[in-house]
Amino acid sequence: MRLKSVTLTGFKSFPSRTRLDFGSGVSVVVGPNGSGKSNVTDAVLWAMGEQSPLAVRGQSMQDVIFGGGRGVQARSSAEVEIVLDNSDGTVDLPVGEISIARRLDRSGEGTYRLNGARCRLTDVIEMLSDTGLGKETHSVISQGRVDAIVTSKPRDRRLLI
Repeated sequence: MRLKSVTLTGFKSFPSRTRLDFGSGVSVVVGPNGSGKSNVTDAVLWAMGEQSPLAVRGQSMQDVIFGGGRGVQARSSAEVEIVLDNSDGTVDLPVGEISIARRLDRSGEGTYRLNGARCRLTDVIEMLSDTGLGKETHSVISQGRVDAIVTSKPRDRRLLI
């Protein structure tokens, strides 16, 4: 199972619908400072059910909603959809792709969807539990964490892996 795409709408520094496609193997998001790289990893974690605003670098969960700037109006909601390749049958569903979408509006009303059908957070967590993906795994590594891994002792790196 692997991440195929991320679509962000109104999420942090992405006011308009933006889709990022990922190939097979290791994917790395690169760009200049302030271009939204960390927001992409935040979006993936958020879509997979992250509940701590601090984990997505905010004070409250509504901080993920684009707040306006540079002549672009604030958005009333944030939505992230991730698409996972399930062609290997990691998840016991008769589909080649699995879509997880999360939406939050400024009132705090939030929804989750699995393959377009409304669901609960527990459904998302349960579906991800046997995949090696999720907020508690090492499937998404933030920039600061990469630095810590690179500068760590070989023994510590082996323990991580």
